[in-house]
Amino acid sequence: MLLLSVFASMVILISGSAQTMASTSESNLKTQVTSYGQYQPIVGQIFNDRFPILTSHSLLAPNAQVWAVPKPLMPMVPGSPSYQGTWTPIGQPGLGGAVVFGTTVAPYPGASNVDVAWINQSESSLKIYAGTSQPSGSFPNQGYVPPSLQSRLVAAFEGGFQFQVAGGGFYQNGVTAIALRNGAASMVQYQNGTIDIGSWGTEVNLTPQVYAVRQNLTLLVDNGQITPQTNVNPLVTWGYSLGNLVSTWRSGVGVTSHGNLVWVGGPGLSPYMLAKVLIWAGAVRAMQLDINPDWVNFAGYRYQPGVGAVGQNLSPAMYFPASHYLSPFWRDFVAVFLQ
Repeated sequence: MLLLSVFASMVILISGSAQTMASTSESNLKTQVTSYGQYQPIVGQIFNDRFPILTSHSLLAPNAQVWAVPKPLMPMVPGSPSYQGTWTPIGQPGLGGAVVFGTTVAPYPGASNVDVAWINQSESSLKIYAGTSQPSGSFPNQGYVPPSLQSRLVAAFEGGFQFQVAGGGFYQNGVTAIALRNGAASMVQYQNGTIDIGSWGTEVNLTPQVYAVRQNLTLLVDNGQITPQTNVNPLVTWGYSLGNLVSTWRSGVGVTSHGNLVWVGGPGLSPYMLAKVLIWAGAVRAMQLDINPDWVNFAGYRYQPGVGAVGQNLSPAMYFPASHYLSPFWRDFVAVFLQ
């Protein structure tokens, strides 16, 4: 009787915690529908996370998704298939489930689908990696994700323009490889493994908590609004593409009002349309990363003992294989790990 009483008290306490989580995060844990696993009632999810010894109980699903998930979104084009805006897990899960989710969306009538990823920064840790030669110099996080970290690797995505045309700088662990520029769109990694996006010198600055900074052009999205620069001489402001096409392969990254990250990449995107999709995904501040088919990439990974991280790109049309983040590569990128 004592054991049953303790168990009942735990259920009441943990159920209350779950309700608080559902009301304060971007997720709705009670109504989520994804392909990650056969999710059980919320009490089972919490018990699975807090008391893994009880996972044999019918309520306690091994694949329970305790951690926050992104809200389902309506397609951008009315009448589009319902899978657009429906999130599915990407990469290696942790004790509380997945930390990265993906979806696709057609941004305008007749457009090809573009890929969208959402990253839970409360349960993950991110690192900005320098390339082997872009920028030049020697850095603690450089070139590739080493085997020692691959068991926690969830995802990786490309950095920005080559630095001679990026209009900004690079900093890591006290070393300024290229001077940081005021007003530049900046992806800032903090010592705690979170990333913020903002305009350098006003929204983000070099503080003791900053571990790395990657700058690229100016912001696409600020204060939840598309910036006027998106329509100003796009080929000059946002980079010359193959064939001088304004609508081409582009990628960008943004931060949501809850502090999570969203990544967008795919074909047929102008700077304005890239910004529009980033806002659709929840970004309140966002920046362009890279353009052209070769340089838009996002990959998810699962770990196989004795093999290492095995990855898959979000789209088979992405040029470089997912494995290119696992061996020395000349350009910078960002990796997402389980904490």
